[in-house]
Amino acid sequence: MKRLILILFILSFILSCKKPEKYSTTPEITFKEIPIKDTTVFGNHLKRCVLTYSLIDGDGDIGFQDGDTFPPYEISGNYYYNVLIIMSKMVDGVYQVVDTPEIGTHFYFRTKYIEPTGQNKTLKCTFYINLDFDIPSSWDSIKFDFFMYDRALHKSNIASTPLVVLQ
Repeated sequence: MKRLILILFILSFILSCKKPEKYSTTPEITFKEIPIKDTTVFGNHLKRCVLTYSLIDGDGDIGFQDGDTFPPYEISGNYYYNVLIIMSKMVDGVYQVVDTPEIGTHFYFRTKYIEPTGQNKTLKCTFYINLDFDIPSSWDSIKFDFFMYDRALHKSNIASTPLVVLQ
């Protein structure tokens, strides 16, 4: 009887020890949701979309510390911002990238440094990004395409929202 209990214990121990899952060192992002609401910022009536997406990065090198402003992360460089979002509007059934004086053709964001804890450096997290903008009344729907870079300058996949109906 003791032998049977010992064998069952050893077997359950062996079966419970599995290696951690390996993920790519290139960030993988997945769109989750984008609720939209009316808001007022400094007296201006705006639309606010909260872009929500999940991220998996195998080596967890996401975001920047305040002092990360030297090449290639300098303010005037291509990698100062690590999240880029492109807004498109639907015109006659075709998406057209929006180019405005306020934002140009992209929303740019710089995320804070995130450091995974433990031996496994895989980072799994959810990002929430507020997108505030003035929408002309002639627009009836928009969508967003977005991607991000990690500190090693690996570019994630490009994820997209579904069409967001404004009216």
